[in-house]
Amino acid sequence: MAYQRFYPPQRESTGIGAFLAGLGLGVLIGAAMGMLSAPHRGDVTRRKIVRQAGVARDQVVDAVEDFVERRAEGDERENGEI
Repeated sequence: MAYQRFYPPQRESTGIGAFLAGLGLGVLIGAAMGMLSAPHRGDVTRRKIVRQAGVARDQVVDAVEDFVERRAEGDERENGEI
């Protein structure tokens, strides 16, 4: 007779509760690591973020304006207005 090892049935933790627990733990660990490894104080970091967001906003506005101008020029050429 072959040797068979008995393993008791294990409860599967594939439900939404296990997912949420893992997600919460990951958020906590990520927040703690972010605070411990931050290169600057919070006020300095916030100023940098605001400045970079302003630069990005300006770039997007410029790109949209260029697109609108090129689109208008293309429409004028199609209609023979130029």
